[in-house]
Amino acid sequence: MKKCIGLFIIASILLSTGCATMIRGTEEQLSITSEPDGVLVKLSDGQTCYTPCQITLKRNQSINLRFEKEGCDTETLSVFPTIAAAGIILGGLIDYGTGAVYSLQPNPAHMIMKCRVTQQKAVLPQN
Repeated sequence: MKKCIGLFIIASILLSTGCATMIRGTEEQLSITSEPDGVLVKLSDGQTCYTPCQITLKRNQSINLRFEKEGCDTETLSVFPTIAAAGIILGGLIDYGTGAVYSLQPNPAHMIMKCRVTQQKAVLPQN
């Protein structure tokens, strides 16, 4: 009986590794926003989108975002994997290998663009 209980405990421990992989998954939706909207975002992995948008990335992937809009300065933002609090509790070797213990930060990735103001001359009606 004690042998069965011991085997059950060992089996439970071995099977519980990889919990974060099963619960959180190995990918994460990165929300990308900007002020103003409609900014072209080029990711260092080749993906592109116009803000606001969402891109699916591996949780253990570092990536650079390049924000471009005509009339605005080009801006860059780096997104990095950080260990999630749940990963320490739930994680095992499998979770570290798959990247499930990580969360992408910052998420949402938000950029306030520095845009040049174009002044238009007012046309006055002629009398």
